[in-house]
Amino acid sequence: MIRGDKVLLRPIEETDYPLLHRWMNHPEVWHYMDYERPFSMEDIKEDVELARREGEPFIICVGDRPVGRIGLNRFRGRDRTCGIYMFIGEPAFWGQGFARDAVLALLSYAFERMDLHQVELWALGDNDRAVAMYRRCGFVEEARLRERSFNQGGWVDHIVMSVNREEFLKARASSRDANREPDRGDRTSR
Repeated sequence: MIRGDKVLLRPIEETDYPLLHRWMNHPEVWHYMDYERPFSMEDIKEDVELARREGEPFIICVGDRPVGRIGLNRFRGRDRTCGIYMFIGEPAFWGQGFARDAVLALLSYAFERMDLHQVELWALGDNDRAVAMYRRCGFVEEARLRERSFNQGGWVDHIVMSVNREEFLKARASSRDANREPDRGDRTSR
């Protein structure tokens, strides 16, 4: 288990499959994760098995409540790099900082426990909230792949981002400093 300030990341269990099925078929999760077709329960099982073979998948929990999924994949040992993916599947938990906390917690694990050099991701170009959140976690945009996905009737760019250890440490320190400041009522809206 990996603890953040607001979340706990725990391994995926078979009892999570119905939640994953519901989340991964949610219209907004579907859109922003750029899925190609609806998921069956068998698809979920195969997806989790693949994620376990190729990486480290986790469930994001707030208290005891599962709210999303996060993981590392695409490990390249020689280069000490990997990919990260994440979504909050419970709409009631969107826009409250749980995604950022989960990403920071997993990055801390990746850099400090796994001794990685860099973590990368891609996001849809129209997912402004996620891209902004990733920037607050230290990610830097490396490329924009034009019209990479045909999604809901139109072409959407992919944004490729990465963060190295130093960028992450600065972002984490900034996050901790911000958490010490009094709340001014600023909220990210959905």
